[in-house]
Amino acid sequence: MKIVVVGSGGREHALAWRLCRGASSEPVAGSSDREVVVVPGNAGIARGFRCVDAKTVPAIVAVCQAEGADLVVVGPESFLDAGLADALGDVGIPCFGPRKAAARLESSKAFMKDVARAAGVPTSDFVAVTTLAQAEPFFAARAGRGVVIKADGLCAGKGVVVCDTVDEGRRELADMLGTASSGPRFGEASRTVVVEDVLPGAELSVFALCSDEQAVILGAARDHKRIGDGDTGPNTGGMGAVGPLGPDEGVSDAFLEDIRLRFILPTLKELARRGTPFRGVLFAGLMNDAAGQPSLLEFNVRFGDPETEALLFALDVDLAPVLLACARGEAPAECRPTGDTKGAVVVIAAPGYPTDPEKGAPIVGLMAADAQPDVQVFCAGVGRGSFGFVVDGGRVLAVAGRGPTFDVALDRAYAAVAHVQIEGAQFRRDIGASVRIRAN
Repeated sequence: MKIVVVGSGGREHALAWRLCRGASSEPVAGSSDREVVVVPGNAGIARGFRCVDAKTVPAIVAVCQAEGADLVVVGPESFLDAGLADALGDVGIPCFGPRKAAARLESSKAFMKDVARAAGVPTSDFVAVTTLAQAEPFFAARAGRGVVIKADGLCAGKGVVVCDTVDEGRRELADMLGTASSGPRFGEASRTVVVEDVLPGAELSVFALCSDEQAVILGAARDHKRIGDGDTGPNTGGMGAVGPLGPDEGVSDAFLEDIRLRFILPTLKELARRGTPFRGVLFAGLMNDAAGQPSLLEFNVRFGDPETEALLFALDVDLAPVLLACARGEAPAECRPTGDTKGAVVVIAAPGYPTDPEKGAPIVGLMAADAQPDVQVFCAGVGRGSFGFVVDGGRVLAVAGRGPTFDVALDRAYAAVAHVQIEGAQFRRDIGASVRIRAN
């Protein structure tokens, strides 16, 4: 089986790692049984996988045809928004990832909220606006309360601002929409902005593998978005994650089945009704309140990063046949792991991240970190310099640990992080604090 994984980050490294291993932590026996190619990959991923440089939809399709791909798994949402799944479907290559029309669930937050409302999915009240004046009735009805301001389009995880007051919300909305001279802060992505109520509770991410109107749950994880300890500083693409969450974290099998029945399946049915069936992973960002009642924050149409690294390192499941079934529109098999292993990921980021990451610094100790027991270093912003690996992106490494408890998994990940030396690098020291049993 020839599998092509599209993307160049830690998520794609984790997908390739799991896909070539089946339901094991070791590679599938026999190199002819299963081969994974990463397009375009990065210098760190190329340590273990063949990488082919292609960065446009036509070039990627050409690579997949030349490779004789049996399955293509798309990582980044940008390629789905650019129509990669459509182009692959046109040449008969099964793609795990939705076509452009269905990918609007992520590429347009206004579209996502409209679909959720039509499907009866529990979510916060909202209004989509193109001017400050259009939001005034919404703001006026929420005096003394917080609001969330979201750019409608794709902003690499940086287009969402949680505001404690309506006045702060007005300022953020005005800044996102911009002026005639400055233009929208995120360009076309924030020409329309969604304003919605703040939802209280604890965030979690649930991943469902979907095939038209059918779906199975892969698992739930929790990430840490802000750059600093104690959830301080600006939002990032994710500074760490833990998963899979279980009953001790309020995520029982019954809870996950409820999410499938009340959130995932109605959304798939509504998309099918609109003529845009969905095949791929539906990543539901949820807020779980104190009573254990979840509400939808957002849908993403690809595997989350760094939640994917935590889940796939911990879950011994054979993803390949399930993803292939989804890509073909067939009923996916259940993804039940063998055991109760927990995973944890600590992200090491470049100096200056997330606003202005600095590239070029040498990465020392990557091999030593990777050699630690029950640890895997997934490479994201890693390039090749004159004398070895160098920083080539904002988030550089996703250091994953696994073990029988979150405490053990986190301890192993942090022990491996201690081996890595990058001048000025940043990482959080409180990843997984909410799921630890033992105090730090």
